[in-house]
Amino acid sequence: MMLEQADGHLKVPMYGFTESLNVSVAAAIVLQDVSTRMRKSDVDWELNEAETNEIYLGWLQKSIKSIDAIMERYDNEES
Repeated sequence: MMLEQADGHLKVPMYGFTESLNVSVAAAIVLQDVSTRMRKSDVDWELNEAETNEIYLGWLQKSIKSIDAIMERYDNEES
């Protein structure tokens, strides 16, 4: 059974005539709840500026098709 193999599980309460939620809707509800709880908590969860920039740079590098050629071009111009 799937529940036996899962690390954990939760139940999203549903009201009215709703019988089920698709995965994206259920994930959005759970993420909203988690983010609200984290913002209200004392947990230091926010990224600092260096961490944010590092993640953003990684995303850019994966998003730009010819990133290696561009990086090489600008590295050579700085030398």
